[in-house]
This record gives sequence, C-alpha cells and structure tokens, in this order.
Amino acid sequence: MTSLELRKKISSLCTHILFEYKGHSCGVDPLAPDDFDMWCDENYMKASSIDEVMSTPFFRGRKLQDIADEIENVE
Repeated sequence: MTSLELRKKISSLCTHILFEYKGHSCGVDPLAPDDFDMWCDENYMKASSIDEVMSTPFFRGRKLQDIADEIENVE
C-alpha cells in the first residue's frame, strides 16, 4: 500500500485501520476530520489532522508516510 492510498483510506473516516509494523500491533481510528486516535502496542496519542497522523514519527519512531509500504495485515 502506498502512502497516498493509506492517507485516503484513513481520511475517508469510515472505520479504524489496523496493521502490523515490524511485528507490532498498530492502528489509526479516524473519529472526525480533526480527531484521530493512533496506537502502536501500548503507546497511544491523539492527532488533530490527517497531516499530523501521516507526519508524526509515532510508529516505532517512524512516520506513517514513510512506512506505508512496510506495514502488513492492513484491515
């Protein structure tokens, strides 16, 4: 999955996105256009925009936009 495809999927606000990154359970729950829950294992944060979701080095110290092609088991 490309970074752009992942961004569009999360931005659609349909449902949460679950995935694995290097064996870690992660996800993003788009609650509203300005409210996103993000988690990776026990780590959790809130983001206020899709730009913040994609560009914050939250997933094991990496940005979602940079690891999109490395994530697995996207649901």
